[in-house]
Amino acid sequence: MEDQAVEFENLVGNILEINNFIISPSLPETNNKFDFHATLGNEKWAIEVKFYRTPRAQAGLIENAAIRLNHEGVKARVTKGMLVVSCYLPAELRLYLETSFNLTFIDRADLINWSAKNTEILGKLQSILGIPSDDLTQNGDTTSEPKLNETPLNQAPPQEDSKGTELCQELKKLNRGKKHWPDYEKLCVRILKYLFPNDLYGWHDQKRTDDGLNRYDSVCRIQSTTEFWQFIVQHLDSRYVIFEFKNYTGKIKQGQILTTEKYLLEKALRRVAIIFSRDGADKNAVTMTQGAMRESGKLMLILDDDKVCEMLHMKERGEDPTDYLFDLADNFLLTLPR
Repeated sequence: MEDQAVEFENLVGNILEINNFIISPSLPETNNKFDFHATLGNEKWAIEVKFYRTPRAQAGLIENAAIRLNHEGVKARVTKGMLVVSCYLPAELRLYLETSFNLTFIDRADLINWSAKNTEILGKLQSILGIPSDDLTQNGDTTSEPKLNETPLNQAPPQEDSKGTELCQELKKLNRGKKHWPDYEKLCVRILKYLFPNDLYGWHDQKRTDDGLNRYDSVCRIQSTTEFWQFIVQHLDSRYVIFEFKNYTGKIKQGQILTTEKYLLEKALRRVAIIFSRDGADKNAVTMTQGAMRESGKLMLILDDDKVCEMLHMKERGEDPTDYLFDLADNFLLTLPR
C-alpha cells in the first residue's frame, strides 16, 4: 500500500495547488509530523493526508489523526490545520469532527469536487481510489465547494493516543520462553483488541496445549468492515480467523506451521491463521506456509515483534492496521511460487 499512499499524497498536493494553496513538503529536519506546509492568502496551514483502502470512514482512526495533527500544527506555529482522508465522511461524523476539532476535514467527495476543474487530475484520483466514472457522487456531496474552517488551531488539544506505544514497549520487554507464555498470550489478546476493536468478535479461547509453548490459542468471527477482512471472507471463504501466540526464543520452524495448518478446516469456514512469533519464521517454515496456500488455499500470516509494533504505531497515527495485513497478504500471494 505504501506506493499507493505516496501516490495519493502527491496527488492531494496537486489538487491543493490547483485550488490556490501554495504547497511545500514537510521536511525531515523541521521535525514536523505532518505531510505539507501550505499557505493560502496570509494563513499558514499544516496538512496531513491519510490513505485508507476502505472507503467507509473509521471514526477512531480519524480522531487519532486529528488529535495528532492538532498537536503538530501547534508545535509548528501554523494557524490552520487540514486533515485529508481518502474515505467518505458521513454528515453526522463530519459534524462531530468539526465540532470537536478546529480543523478542516476534506474527504473523498471534497477531493472529487476540487479536482473537477482539471480532468487529468480527476482521472488520476479516480484511478487511485478505484472510483468508476459513472459513480463519482456515491455517498458524498460533490456539488458544493469544500468549506474551510475559519477557527485557528486549538492551543490545548486532547491528549494523543499513546496506548500503541505502551503496548509495543510492554511486548519488547516481555521475556521469551515457556515460563512467560501465559503473559505473552494475554498481551497479544490485548494488542488484538486494541488494533481491531470493530473487526473481530465472539472471541473463544482454546484450552488444548501441544508443547507448552503455544496453543491453538484464540479463534473469533470476522466482521467484514475493512477491505482486508472482506477479502478474507469473500475470497478465501473464511468466516473465522485463528490466532496463535508462539513465545519462542528463536524463529518458529516448519513443525509449528504444520500444527497450525491442521487447525484450518475448509468445512468449518476457518481457513486463515495469524501467527504471533517473536522473531518470525525460518525459511522452511515460510516454505510450508506457501505450500499450504498453494495446495489447500489456507492462508497463514506470521507477525514478529517489529510487525506488531508497526501496526500499533499505525493505529496511534490514525492509519488502518488492517491495511498493513492486506499488504502482507498481497505480497505473500503475489510472490507465491509454483
